Amino acid sequence: MKIDIQTKIDEYLDLIQAISEHIENPALATAVLQEIRKDMRVEEMRQPRNYVATGDFPASDAQIAYLRKLGASIPEAGLTREHASKLITELQMKKQTVAVEKVPMRRP
Repeated sequence: MKIDIQTKIDEYLDLIQAISEHIENPALATAVLQEIRKDMRVEEMRQPRNYVATGDFPASDAQIAYLRKLGASIPEAGLTREHASKLITELQMKKQTVAVEKVPMRRP
């Protein structure tokens, strides 16, 4: 994401101009501008993100490498990112279950 600095500067100058029309103290106007920008950033974070559905794309090289590391058999073709993700989760759960079963019990 490339930010156009001049556009941002112009936005800030417009905001400070509008604030200065109501507040004569420059320090107070700047403080108000900072609070407004904080509120705007929080609002931007609350907006839903437009994620691209990647489930239909082929599995990534990193997913395939991790599946191999977990000992999975990789199908020749047709492995999607969504399916690879599910396989990784299943294999991780199995690995955790096996690790728990191997924990020796202490006897009093």
